[in-house]
Amino acid sequence: MGSLIVLMGPTGAGKSAQGDLLAEHYKAAHLSSGKLLRADPHAAATLSDGRLAPAEEVERVVGAAMAKVPDSTLLILDGTPRTESNVRWLDKHLPVYHRHLVKAVLIDLDIETSMKRLSIRGRMDDTAAAVREKWQLFDEITRPVVGHYRDLGLLVTVDGRGTIAEVHELMKEALMGIVSA
Repeated sequence: MGSLIVLMGPTGAGKSAQGDLLAEHYKAAHLSSGKLLRADPHAAATLSDGRLAPAEEVERVVGAAMAKVPDSTLLILDGTPRTESNVRWLDKHLPVYHRHLVKAVLIDLDIETSMKRLSIRGRMDDTAAAVREKWQLFDEITRPVVGHYRDLGLLVTVDGRGTIAEVHELMKEALMGIVSA
């Protein structure tokens, strides 16, 4: 059974960048729900105007990608679970994908840092209004997921306000002893 690490955080936290770096460091597979959804023609239309994809779309696209990762490969998943529904889906499907969750990592930062980063990134769905709405949704629907993993003793939090390299070092420290390079 393969290990799974979940990366969580508000928009602009750098989940995908950190997922890529961790995948390289640990010789792991990294699945970004955002990248997978933007590459899916059906889901991409929803994302183009800054809205979040429905849970069913996320689960369909992420599930198909998870099924392709060899059992022996560490899997890093970012951007989902985002809702309590996603958590139930993931918990139910972990045995199907031959995975067990070893850690959920929250990359924490403030909205000002997020806005600054997203203005540089410059994606069409990164309007100020869309970012504020995504932050509100994170607080409303994802904070309970963070609490769920905290209650299970699976959550670690890293300060996401630093540079990509600084946050990467914090991520490796948080995962030390859990995952080996």
